[in-house]
Amino acid sequence: MKNNKQPGIRLAGHVGKWNWKKLNEISTKVTEKNKDNLYSETLTNSAEFGIVSQRDFFEKDISNAKNLNGYYVVRPDDFVYNPRISNFAPVGPIKRNKLNRTGVMSPLYYVFRTKEIDKSFLERYFSSKSWHLFMKLNGDSGARSDRFAIKDVVFGEMPIPFPSIEEQKEIGDFFHKLEEIIILQQQELDTLTQTKQGFMQKMFPKEGESVPELRFPGFSEEWKAIFLKDVATFINGRAYKQPELLSSGKYKVLRVGNFYTNKNWYYSDLELDEKYYANTGDLLYTWSASFGPHIWQGEKVIYHYHIWKVEIKSGFDKQFAVQLFEYDKAKILNDKNGSTMVHITKKGMEDKRVLLPSIEEQIQIGNFFKQLDELIVLQQQELNALKQTKKAFLQKMFV
Repeated sequence: MKNNKQPGIRLAGHVGKWNWKKLNEISTKVTEKNKDNLYSETLTNSAEFGIVSQRDFFEKDISNAKNLNGYYVVRPDDFVYNPRISNFAPVGPIKRNKLNRTGVMSPLYYVFRTKEIDKSFLERYFSSKSWHLFMKLNGDSGARSDRFAIKDVVFGEMPIPFPSIEEQKEIGDFFHKLEEIIILQQQELDTLTQTKQGFMQKMFPKEGESVPELRFPGFSEEWKAIFLKDVATFINGRAYKQPELLSSGKYKVLRVGNFYTNKNWYYSDLELDEKYYANTGDLLYTWSASFGPHIWQGEKVIYHYHIWKVEIKSGFDKQFAVQLFEYDKAKILNDKNGSTMVHITKKGMEDKRVLLPSIEEQIQIGNFFKQLDELIVLQQQELNALKQTKKAFLQKMFV
């Protein structure tokens, strides 16, 4: 197979054009059935998590254990194509069985076993988007919008890049090392997050108690029970009619989703009372669909109806309030109202009784968790940067 495309980035010491082979030249389709139900573990191919046990993924067995004799046997290092499409896999994922054990998969999957190609290299190729164009040109979503349809014989014609075995191995090793760094970064983030949760359990009083298990030196008084409305005012955001939301305008309209993405903004030219604007440093609380406090760090915006602005009164530290709301989130979720869109009420928040220490202790607790949150944010940013780096290399090192 001839293909003049070459990768944008090569590892040192490798020059010359890549060769290409068809998928059916470097693999064979697995047609081995699970005769006599020899294997009992059903596997599934997740676009996000790879090949995993069905029980782990769905928390139960979807397949009928008594009728697995028609399923394909999937051995360690076999590759599997799942025709189910998603945001993670627009033409369906191809993943490698890295469980180091044999299982079975539904005949809906295409299982293939490779030969004369480095498996780690091929695995990373299928993690890139380079093969998607072939799929889109030779298949379609079929009658079901959630499945991609392509004939087995056509699938086997897929062109696969084939540099020297030495370059294949080096590319596979490169990505393996990068993925190890990402795993370590994720573990550090998980540890920090768990550390924060542990401190929160010890630095806020448990149910029925008036003092926490762990305190800063110099504090010993009991925390006092108050109503939230005595120390904070919750201001409703404004509901909008569609004609009032513009594609461009003077003010951005902050909705719940905009806390997590800088895309899909609406705008408004309305001039409103100052209480309907959020400025940098304001404490906001999303009360519908996604619960929790946020210190707004962006430009001046109009906040939407599903967000409260929380004005802090004397004797209540803002940073401590953020952590108190985070700590209380589990209880709020248990007390949530609504069926189609779960939510909590403004009155329910205002009438909530909470325990507060002295303002001096609040400040120390708030600052302690603020620093921990900043470490978590930095760790998350580094993790995201590493993932983006891997994504960029996948696109540049394959064609």
